[in-house]
Amino acid sequence: MNPVLTLVGSDKARAAEVAAGLDASAWAALDRQAGQHRLRPLLHVRAVEGRWLVPPDLAREWQESHRRSARRALGQKATLARIGKSFAQAGVTAAVLKGGAFVWSGAIDPALRPMRDLDLLIGSADVEAATELLAALGFVVDPQSGPSDKHLPAMINGRTIIELHLRIFDTQDAAAAEREAAFIARAWRRAVAAQVQGMQMFCPTDTLLHVIMHSVLDHQFNNGPLLLVDMPALVASHAVDWTLLWREAELVDATRACQLALALGEKLCGLAVDWQGRRPLDLGERELGQAARLMLADAAYRSAIGWPVQLLRIAPHRWPAQVAAMLRRRSDGGGVARTGQSGLGASLSYALQAEGRARIGDAARLSLWLQRR
Repeated sequence: MNPVLTLVGSDKARAAEVAAGLDASAWAALDRQAGQHRLRPLLHVRAVEGRWLVPPDLAREWQESHRRSARRALGQKATLARIGKSFAQAGVTAAVLKGGAFVWSGAIDPALRPMRDLDLLIGSADVEAATELLAALGFVVDPQSGPSDKHLPAMINGRTIIELHLRIFDTQDAAAAEREAAFIARAWRRAVAAQVQGMQMFCPTDTLLHVIMHSVLDHQFNNGPLLLVDMPALVASHAVDWTLLWREAELVDATRACQLALALGEKLCGLAVDWQGRRPLDLGERELGQAARLMLADAAYRSAIGWPVQLLRIAPHRWPAQVAAMLRRRSDGGGVARTGQSGLGASLSYALQAEGRARIGDAARLSLWLQRR
C-alpha cells in the first residue's frame, strides 16, 4: 500500500512503522503527493502525535501548511456566514454540500480538511437572486471557471470560491437525471440546519452518500484520499442511518459505489460499517488496490484518466455524441497546462506512457466492476 494512504489511515502503530522506514527521497515523493491532495495539514498533526522523524524542512512546511489551512477555514466560515445571512434575509434557501456540510460541526478540525471551494445547493427559482446576492457581497464570476452540468460558473471573492449547484451528481442519461432529482427532493426534506447561520445541510447519511458518489462515480477516486478523511469523520461524529444509506444507494444506483468506498475505508481506516448483508462477495484486494492507486494518481492527469471511464459507463452507440461533448469542454486538470492539448489529446498522450496505461487500466477495470449486477 502507498505510504501516503498508510499515514492517512487510522492505524497509528503501522503509520509510525512506515514513517520510520522512509528515506529522504521517499519523504520527498510523499510530500509531492501530499501537496497535490491537500494532505499536508493532516500529516502535520499525525506526525506530531505519532512522533515521526520527518525531515526538518518538511516538518516546517507541514506546520505552516496547517496554519494556513486553519486561517483559510476561519475565513471561509466567516464568508459563508455573511452569505447565509444575506440569503436568509432574501428568502433564498441553500444547503452547503460535501466537506462544507460537516467540517464546522465538530466532526473534524477544519484545518485538517482544506476546501478549495464551497458548494451550495439552491433551487432553480433562486438562481438569479442568489447570483445577485453574491455579487452584492463582492463576488465576481471566476474567469478560470469552465462550464459544468452541475453548477453555475464559479464566483470568487479574494480566496473564497463559491459554486452554486442545481445538481449534485454526474448523470449519464435521462433515467439517471430523474433518479438524482428524486434524491435531491428527498434529501431536502431530511435537511438539517448547518452550523453556519442561514444555511442548511443534508443529513449526515445523505452527506455520506453524496461524498461517496462524488469520489467514486464522478471522479473514479482520482480526486484524492480526502474520502478517507471524510467517511471516518462522518461515521464517528454523527449517527448514520445505515438502513437509509443502503436504501438510497439502491434508489440512485450507487450500491456498488458504496460497497467499494466503504470496504476501502474499512481496510485503510478501520471504518465501522454496518453492511446489513450487503458486503460484496466479488470485491477483493485487486479492486481495493486499484481504488487506492487511483486516489494518488497524478492530479495533472485527472481528465486523462476519467475520459475513457466516462465512455465505458454508456452504451457504445452513444460514444460519438459523448466524445463531441467532451471536446466542447475544457479539461479540468494540469494535462492541458502541460501539453496545450484538449482533454482527449491529453488522454491519448498520457495513455502512451507506462504510468498512464496503468492508471487508465485501473480506472477501466474498476468501472467495469462497478457496473456489474
